[in-house]
Amino acid sequence: MKHSTGFKTPLKAVSIMLFGLLLQACNTTYEMQVDAIANPQVVETDAESYVLVPRDPATDTSDLRYQETANWIRTALSAKGMYEALDPLEADMVIEVDYGMEPPRQEVRVFEVPEYRTIRGPGSYVLQQIKGSDGKIRTVRVYVPGRVSTELIGYSQEARSILINEKYLVLTAKQNTLAESGDVSAEELWSVTVKNEDESTDLREYLPIMASAATDYIGTDTQDATTVKLKSDDEVVAFVKKGLAKEHL
Repeated sequence: MKHSTGFKTPLKAVSIMLFGLLLQACNTTYEMQVDAIANPQVVETDAESYVLVPRDPATDTSDLRYQETANWIRTALSAKGMYEALDPLEADMVIEVDYGMEPPRQEVRVFEVPEYRTIRGPGSYVLQQIKGSDGKIRTVRVYVPGRVSTELIGYSQEARSILINEKYLVLTAKQNTLAESGDVSAEELWSVTVKNEDESTDLREYLPIMASAATDYIGTDTQDATTVKLKSDDEVVAFVKKGLAKEHL
C-alpha cells in the first residue's frame, strides 16, 4: 500500500500541472486596434432599435459566415441596450456591417526573447547505511548533488520577418431613411472600426473577439486608434459567444 500511495502523489501533481498549462495555452490574448467616431451634430438619445445590413449590397445574407457574424454583432449591441427592430421601417437606425481580411503583407518586427541559465543548488551529505562484503552494516556519508533549476536572467531582442494578416470589422450606424421616398442621403451617427494584425488567417476565430472589442466604443469618439487587449475567457467575449449559442437553441 505504501508503494501505491507514493506513486499517486507525483502523478496527481503532474496531472494538475499539465491541466494548468493546458488552460494557460487555451486562454489566448488578442490585441485589437479600435477606432471610433461619433457625429456630434446628431443627437439620438432614444436611438435603440436598429436594422442590420451588409455594407456591400451584393453580400449574400443567407451565407452562414454572414449569419454567424451578424449574431455575434447583435449580442454585442444588446450589451449597449440596443435591439433589432421587428419592422426595418420602424428602426431608429440602420447599422452597416463590413468585415474581412486584407491581402497579407511582409513585415519585420522585433520580438523580446527570454534568456535563461541553468543553476545547481548547494549539495549536501547524508548518512546512509550499507552492507559490506563481510555482512556488517556500516554508516557512511554520501554526497547528494544540489537540485538543478532554470532561472530567467533577462531578454534579448530579435528581428524576425513575418507575414501579417490584417483582419477587420466595421460597424457604421446611419439614420434610418428606408421609409423615405426618393434618394434620401442618410446621415452617419457613429462608426466603430476594429482591426487585428498578426500571423493568424483564421477570420472566424477573431470575429467574435472584434465584436466584443467594439462593445464599449459604440457611439463614442476615441479621437485616435486605441489598443484593446482581450482574453478568450474574458466576460465580454464569453457573453458574445454565449449569445450566439442561444440563437441556435
